[in-house]
Amino acid sequence: MTFLYSLTNLKARIIMAYSLNSNYLWRIEFMNERKLHYLLLVAFSLSNKMIIEQTNREKLMPGQPKILEFLLGHDGCTQKEIAKACILDKSTVTSLITRMLLCGLVRKDSDLPDRRTNCIYLTEEGRNMAERVREICDVVDDTGWRGISKEERDDFCRIFEKIIQNLEEGEEKSYGTKTS
Repeated sequence: MTFLYSLTNLKARIIMAYSLNSNYLWRIEFMNERKLHYLLLVAFSLSNKMIIEQTNREKLMPGQPKILEFLLGHDGCTQKEIAKACILDKSTVTSLITRMLLCGLVRKDSDLPDRRTNCIYLTEEGRNMAERVREICDVVDDTGWRGISKEERDDFCRIFEKIIQNLEEGEEKSYGTKTS
């Protein structure tokens, strides 16, 4: 029992050390690298790190880039819609939107019949920044897809969409409702 605990504890420390302060991905032999959750963790961590490094240079906080990119295609949506699409808590979206309002990246209008609900729109500066975010994400995507054929990409996307569907269905069974 102690041995299992120490392995779990070591794994948590290794992942934490990587995510907090390391430029190198430490792969330990006892961590099965073919496990889905581990592969997802590694892929997300690496791509997110690349995106954050670039968007920090643009003075964006984590979370703001995905909101900007979403608004680029869905200008005028509600904060609730942003939270659902960007997989963020409503309180997190409220905080990020407040900062984005202060920076002049977005504006809020109560366009809907229900004046209690606000629509969020990109400003000109916000639209320019959203385009820059899209360019950054395209470079990260291109890096990830390097050496992978169109057919392999299509297969991967089809399989990955099925994995997402399976996980959403599993979430429904576990919690009784879908969180998204």
